[in-house]
Amino acid sequence: MNSEIFKCLDGNRLKTLEDKKKYILELLGYEDEEVLSFDEKDNILKVRGIDLNEVSDEKLFTTVFKSVGKNGRDVFETLCENGFFDKINENKKVPEVLVFDGKLQPIFSYKECLLEKVYVETSLDTDGDGKRDLIEVFIRRPKETLKGMKVPAIYVANPYMMSCNEEVYNRMHSVDKNLKKFCEKKIRYEDIKVKDCKSKYYCENERVSLGEASVSLAEEEVLDCITEWYKYYNSRGVASVFSGGLGTKGSEGVNCTGSKEEKEWTIAVIEWLSGKRKAYTNLTDNIEIKAEWCSGKVAMCGKSYLGTLSIAAATTGVEGLKTIIPEAAISNWYNYYRVNGVVGAPLEWQGDDADLLTKYCRSRECDDNNIKLKKRYEETISQMLRGEARENGNYNSFWDERNYLKDVRKIKASVFIVHGLNDWNVKTTHCKLLWDKLKKYNIPSKIILHQGDHIYIQNLKGFDFNDIMNRWLSYWLYDIQNDVMKTVPDVMVQSNLDSLEWEKSQNWPSKDYEDRVFGVDAERLVKYSEVKKLEKDMRRIGKFIDDIDGSGFIREVKNYEEWRDRLVLGEGEKHRVIYKSEVLEEDVTISGCVKIEFSASSNGDRGILSAMLVEIGERRRLSVKQVVTGEGKISLGRDAETMDEVDFILEESPSKYRVITRGHINIQNRRSNYYKSRVIPKSFHRYSFGMVPTQYTVKKGSRLGLVIYGSDVEITQRPFHKTVYFLDEDSVRLHLKMK
Repeated sequence: MNSEIFKCLDGNRLKTLEDKKKYILELLGYEDEEVLSFDEKDNILKVRGIDLNEVSDEKLFTTVFKSVGKNGRDVFETLCENGFFDKINENKKVPEVLVFDGKLQPIFSYKECLLEKVYVETSLDTDGDGKRDLIEVFIRRPKETLKGMKVPAIYVANPYMMSCNEEVYNRMHSVDKNLKKFCEKKIRYEDIKVKDCKSKYYCENERVSLGEASVSLAEEEVLDCITEWYKYYNSRGVASVFSGGLGTKGSEGVNCTGSKEEKEWTIAVIEWLSGKRKAYTNLTDNIEIKAEWCSGKVAMCGKSYLGTLSIAAATTGVEGLKTIIPEAAISNWYNYYRVNGVVGAPLEWQGDDADLLTKYCRSRECDDNNIKLKKRYEETISQMLRGEARENGNYNSFWDERNYLKDVRKIKASVFIVHGLNDWNVKTTHCKLLWDKLKKYNIPSKIILHQGDHIYIQNLKGFDFNDIMNRWLSYWLYDIQNDVMKTVPDVMVQSNLDSLEWEKSQNWPSKDYEDRVFGVDAERLVKYSEVKKLEKDMRRIGKFIDDIDGSGFIREVKNYEEWRDRLVLGEGEKHRVIYKSEVLEEDVTISGCVKIEFSASSNGDRGILSAMLVEIGERRRLSVKQVVTGEGKISLGRDAETMDEVDFILEESPSKYRVITRGHINIQNRRSNYYKSRVIPKSFHRYSFGMVPTQYTVKKGSRLGLVIYGSDVEITQRPFHKTVYFLDEDSVRLHLKMK
């Protein structure tokens, strides 16, 4: 404990042991300690490890401050929020942050923070008006920055925050259509690779400053899709910075999801915060404003599209970006809208694509008479429709431009990934591929994998996310030496059996998991070594028909659950084959990538093949639904609000199965996701593809099931034509990492 903190104690109350006891109980929140018995008082101290006979008062009160108070919260943080340590900055010309136990402490008032709005100048002219586009940026910073205090910033690039065009998703792309056959054409990655080059919208015409301002005050505005979490850091000496970017309300320019221009506007804000780019107080007056309050150190974070842009920015290697915390973020847009040559949507978003997301985020208010701007909007969408090539499904130059994984080596920031193992919007494919690349290039990184779907976990019970992130940001933004890189495990995975149980290791999967290969034998899923070998030239053949309209799925009703139940539990279903293990005699955990390979033939020259791994057995499983376990239990800082603590709950009634993971492939893409190969009807071809990475414990008494089928009505295109498949059962290999 530093001497400044110790001086805040009331020295007059440290003279006798009884004085100290009473004082300590008050600090712990027991102001009414007079009603407590002698034994109760001693027990309160004992359970917290507080020894009144400590060799020094400084050591004694260090223990007190690290304790949990009567309110269930950190004692030191509670005292900070109540102004106990205000005198630390009273006589300082330049205020400073307060650090205790390796963390930033909440001594700054959230309500007294400065609100500003500035317009950062990009290097682009995407709307064709001959001037560089300006983007609106909102800032909240401690008022102490007016006294010369420099603080780092948490920056959120958020195309949703200025409202969105909800009507766009009333008309999504149709997925009820037959697949097209494509002639085999030799394509190399070099043929579709996008080279790093300057945007065609680069503009030399930098604005000329006509004056300077020191502040650009703004009124409070409601911003969509912004979590309250940033208040937590405002009160700890970190500014929060938000921008919707090109094409959003209040900004200039035209947006285009995933483009190099999107990267450019995203990092423009970081460059301004680092003193390398201009910003102005409004769109017209050219009164320049500098971020003189910023230390030049920036973190980026956010969920979904917001986290995606933090990855995009980091892969440019922009200076000043010290760390990113991508939550449920996309690492390659192809993997979001496509999979192995299949147009494969996020679950529950059938028919979505990059062009729709672009239109959805266009909240910019423009003059109805601005024909040039309208034309530019139309051109962008036309280009996107051609580039995303929905009828083809291949990886191409459009998607290569939107693949951040190929630029991971350029990252100079640290990375802390957060992702839900049950997220079927942004699948775990994204975080696993990013994680593996980060490890390959030795980039400082950690990952949290929780049991939620597409959510934030800032208030999750039994896991002090805020404490971990506070230490992380204290280290990367303030250079506080708190050993966070050593004390926080590289990998933390929440159990699907017990939400309070977390597996901690150095990698995902951990070294405790072994490679295991399974095969099929007489409708059974068995270890491959146990498959009974047939005589040479003999084959066991499984037959199934990709016939959506004969599978129980009703296109108009979209009865996904009924279709899925028949797929997994139905008897005599002709639209799939299923192989089940024996009943498990002990719990088995599957971790990381799941891969399947097999040989199959079909009666056609085009089609989709899918595979699903399931746990079969009736029991109440942990769900993604949450319940409040502590109202207002989590404080967001001084003069800020609170968050409810929540936890995942068990299903209300037992379920008969759980989908663990699944995967898909266009049968013409058996070589790669950018190469359409010829499919010869009635000839066997070899297929190999990965399912969505996972970590899942299959409970003792359940069975592991492997389902192989054609089109997946929840994710892939839904053709009208029927395709008959013949599966060489002896060729099936299911690769898992298990323990």
